[in-house]
Amino acid sequence: MSPKPVTFTEGEEVVAGGISRRQFLWQGAASALAVALWPLASACDSTEVEPIVQGAEVPFLTPNDTFFVRNGAEIAIPNWAQPEITREQWAMNIEGLVPQTLTIRFADLQAEADAGNAVTILKTMRCVLDSNEVQGLIGTAVWTGIPLRIFLERAGVDRTATRRLRLLGADGFTNNITAARVWETPDLTEPLLVYEMNGEPLPQKNGGPVRLLLEEAFGYKNVKWLVRVEATTSDFAYGTYQDAGFVDDGVMRVTSRMTRPIGRARVRAGLVHAAGFAVSGFAPVTAVELSVDDGPFTPVEVIPFEEIAAAEPLVTEARQVQEGRPFPFRAVWVKWRTDVQLAPGAHTLRLRATDAAGNVQPEADGDISDGINAVARIEVEAV
Repeated sequence: MSPKPVTFTEGEEVVAGGISRRQFLWQGAASALAVALWPLASACDSTEVEPIVQGAEVPFLTPNDTFFVRNGAEIAIPNWAQPEITREQWAMNIEGLVPQTLTIRFADLQAEADAGNAVTILKTMRCVLDSNEVQGLIGTAVWTGIPLRIFLERAGVDRTATRRLRLLGADGFTNNITAARVWETPDLTEPLLVYEMNGEPLPQKNGGPVRLLLEEAFGYKNVKWLVRVEATTSDFAYGTYQDAGFVDDGVMRVTSRMTRPIGRARVRAGLVHAAGFAVSGFAPVTAVELSVDDGPFTPVEVIPFEEIAAAEPLVTEARQVQEGRPFPFRAVWVKWRTDVQLAPGAHTLRLRATDAAGNVQPEADGDISDGINAVARIEVEAV
């Protein structure tokens, strides 16, 4: 399918030709990368995203009603259907290396919240299939939940013997986390059983009433509709996406995106405003750089947190802010902006990000097992 041109001018943002949400999402299918993704993508008929089909500056917090939905179990489970579970119906069993199965209900989460044990964090959720070819599978929210550790210890999990915790969603999706991730990673927020998103009950389409949340990880590690946790001696990388060849650690690799203008856009020649975001699950983003027509990379402005908080007061409730951590935060996108001078004609804009651990976006990335994070290349025409 040949992509239709997108027309963008300052003050007027139009999708030429009326591209549909699904057409836009998969319009890059002719590329080698998208061909590799196609078996996964085509299996997900109910995938719901808000793709960037026109130049725009995305909000720092993604509203719940436009937050992307991508359900990995649709790939593996015939006749998959989204679970419909109320807070009153939800129950989660802790099994395996425990004296006896412990069942946790929503009232138990509420009791811990009432006791002051709720944790609220900022996190960017990114699907492992998110890329320049498949845009829209990423968003940022304020999440609230109770540490999983509290209930594992209540269940009496054998910490000496347990190597991994196998996870099961009500829809049949599986994954795992290591015992070390629960008890031995003080630099990370511990795994949470989250039940609120942006200050509201976690929507069912996003895994409500309760899902797992791992601060640093791609979406597939954040199991939705979590109903079973099994402590096991096995160190096998158990999971639906692991079986499909994706990395077990699931840490979001450093990446960046330009959302204004977008690829194949027509812009007014002269000073063009550009904007987008960057994120890494390994460490905070420390630099975002732009290159014009294969020239040198130069830094762009990262929007300061004070400006973000003024527009989105809810972010100040997050643990990272309450503890006084310096911004940017690990696994939370930064927004960036700049103005670039473009003469009439075709131009190539390249964008790359670097994180505090020294990770830099590669020029090319043909291995999708750990996500897609090559330097972004945006072709535009100035008129």
